[in-house]
Amino acid sequence: MSRRCARSAIRSVGRCLVTILAFGSGSVAAAAELDAAAIREQEYAALRENLCPAPGAPATSTAEMFDTARQRMAPAKVFDNLYLLGMKTVTAWALTTSEGIILFDAMFHYNVKETLVDSMVQLGLDPATIKYVIVTHAHNDHFGGAKYLQDTYGARIVMTVEDWEHMRSWPQLGSLAPFPRDDIAVRDGYTITLGDTTVRIVATPGHTPGTLSPIFPVRDGDTVHYVGYWGASAVSFLPPDGIVQYMGSADRFARIDARVDVPLTNHPFIDGTLLKLEALAARRRGDAHPFVEGNAGFRGWMTTIHDCAGEVLERKLAPSR
Repeated sequence: MSRRCARSAIRSVGRCLVTILAFGSGSVAAAAELDAAAIREQEYAALRENLCPAPGAPATSTAEMFDTARQRMAPAKVFDNLYLLGMKTVTAWALTTSEGIILFDAMFHYNVKETLVDSMVQLGLDPATIKYVIVTHAHNDHFGGAKYLQDTYGARIVMTVEDWEHMRSWPQLGSLAPFPRDDIAVRDGYTITLGDTTVRIVATPGHTPGTLSPIFPVRDGDTVHYVGYWGASAVSFLPPDGIVQYMGSADRFARIDARVDVPLTNHPFIDGTLLKLEALAARRRGDAHPFVEGNAGFRGWMTTIHDCAGEVLERKLAPSR
C-alpha cells in the first residue's frame, strides 16, 4: 500500500468533523427531545456521509482531525462497566471486570496520557489495573499508545497475527508511533477472559489484513447487553478486492451473534456516540438506554456499513468518462 493510499484513508475519515460539530451545536434538536428513531436517522446520515460520501464532498485535514486540543472530549461512563475515552474523532473504550480493565484501542502515542490515562483517572478508574489492550487494527491512531501502556503499566497488547506484521509495514501518518513489543497474537474465534468477563475476537479483515471486531457483555443495572465493536472504518482507500473483503466481513459480523444489541466503533461519527451521549445525560429512570438498538438495529447498522462499501466499490469499478 502506497503512502498516498494511506493518506487517502485518513482524508476519507476527515469528513467526520462536519457531522461532529453539528451534533454539538444548535443546528440540531437537543438530544433530550429526540426519540430513538430520530437518533438512528442522524446516526445513519453521519455514517453515510463519512463512509460513502458523495463525490466531491469536502474533507477535513488530517491535522485538524488529530488536533488534541481542538478535538478534546470529556470522558463518560456509558454502561455500568464500560467507559468512553479519547477525542471527538478517535476513541478508546475501557471495560471493567472483577480482575482489572480491558481497553479497546490505545489512541495516539502523543496524546495517550491525556486522552486515555488522565481520562481514566477523571472517571475514577486506575490505569495501573489495565491488563489487556485489544487493538482493533494496526493504524497508528489506534495502536499509537500501546507501547506507553505496555511499558508503564505492564498491559498485554492484543492484535491479530496479520496486523502485528501489518503494523510494521503500513506507512504511518503524522507523528510516527513507536511499536509495542510483540505480545499476544490472536485469530478468529479466540477469547480473552479477565475475571468475570470474556471478550470474543471476530476477524473482520478488509480495512487492514487483520482487523478484528470484538463482542463483549455490558451491564445496565440488572440487564446485560452485548456490544458489537466494529473495528474498521474507511473503505475508499482500498482496492476493489479489499472492499469486497470488507463487505464480506461486515455481512458476517452482522449475523454472527444474535445477542448483540449495541453497535460501537472507535470513530464516534460512525456510531452516533456523541449524539447518544447527550441523550444518555438526559435519560430518566425507566427510559431506554440510547446506545441499545436491539439486534435488528445492530444488523441494520452493519448492513448500512456493508452497502456504503458497495457504493464505493461501484464507483471504483465504473468506467471512467
